[in-house]
Amino acid sequence: PEYGYRATIKGKVKSLGDGSHSAAGPPTLTDIQVLDEEVGCDGAPTIPPLCKVEPVAKDCSQEFCDNQLSSGYLLRYQINVPDGTTVDVCDGCTISMELIYDGDAWVSVAFSTDGQMIGSEAVIGLPGDNKVEKYNLGGKSESGVLPMPESQQTLLDTSIEFNGEQTTMKFTKIMKEAGEIEISSADNTFLWAHGSNDVLGYHVSNRASVALNLSSGASETVAVPNKSAWLAHGIMAFFAWGVFVPFAVQSSLLRDLLPKGPLWYKLHRGFNSTAFAFFVVVFAIAVTFTSKEGATHFDNKHQKMGLAMFIMAAFQVSGGVFRPHVPEEGQEKSVVRKSWEVGHRVLGVTLLACGFWQMREGIALYAIKYSVSESGEGSLGIAYWVWIGIMTALIVLGGGYFKFRSNDSSDD
Repeated sequence: PEYGYRATIKGKVKSLGDGSHSAAGPPTLTDIQVLDEEVGCDGAPTIPPLCKVEPVAKDCSQEFCDNQLSSGYLLRYQINVPDGTTVDVCDGCTISMELIYDGDAWVSVAFSTDGQMIGSEAVIGLPGDNKVEKYNLGGKSESGVLPMPESQQTLLDTSIEFNGEQTTMKFTKIMKEAGEIEISSADNTFLWAHGSNDVLGYHVSNRASVALNLSSGASETVAVPNKSAWLAHGIMAFFAWGVFVPFAVQSSLLRDLLPKGPLWYKLHRGFNSTAFAFFVVVFAIAVTFTSKEGATHFDNKHQKMGLAMFIMAAFQVSGGVFRPHVPEEGQEKSVVRKSWEVGHRVLGVTLLACGFWQMREGIALYAIKYSVSESGEGSLGIAYWVWIGIMTALIVLGGGYFKFRSNDSSDD
């Protein structure tokens, strides 16, 4: 330059900064010295500058964009923008999608407003039937997953094939269709799933929700809501039917191990009362959050069993409160008392058996809903059955032993 000042600057770089235009962006320098230009740098070591290369954003309306849904499941898509509109307005736009799965199985992608399966609309490909169709997802069981009417089967260029290694489904869908969930060129909530074979059915942990911006390709996994509520539902159900009710039964059958007197009965009543209180909360959580999620009440086996158990448990507790009293010493039990004792025991055993099945079914449903790994579900299932086995052994073997000893004593 014609005017200016030339100098040698010495100093230390304390931090490189993050490269942004904020306060944390520029490097931080220390020990700064401004010297005459004739002063050299004395061979101070330098490091070649590193250039931050920004990735080139793809235009998903000009080429296919990729989104790796899982380690073996890839979504490719392109927005088809007709003449006379833009990708932002997107009147008359369609979207071409390809789903590529590493294996031979049915595959699907669904369009949602809230990240929940129920109420969403899906495109499902069945390689065994060579079909790619639109479905309404009205429930989590197979009976709730139904093809849309023929008038709504508007997909174009559909195909699905298994090449020996991968299943590939292709289709083109109109993004704005009357009476259906709109697909935006910006932010959307999609669901994805695939099976373990080509027969449509439960997909266990092979599914998730994802928020996807179709224009930029930016995506993030959407967490399934109400996890804490359903976890509390399961834990309280386990304490009710896996701990308190077995303890109540054991306190009655193994009463000879306890001090003489009413202690066994107080324990029996206390454990049962606590179990029923827990069960009321468990039932309330299920009803409340089923409604909150827009699902159908008492639709699957677990829900129907829960309702049946709630009615039976209420009847059992009422029977315990209003039971016929034990006769005075030396008096014979009335027919009503004897009938009540038989009914109380039969209903108690029935409830306990139902509770054991119900809890294991609940573990499976939770694993499906929140994508718990098969190994995680299997480990929990083993631990569960070990505990239930111990409780059952104490009831059956312990109760049988004291019953036999009682009969033997009466014979003497």
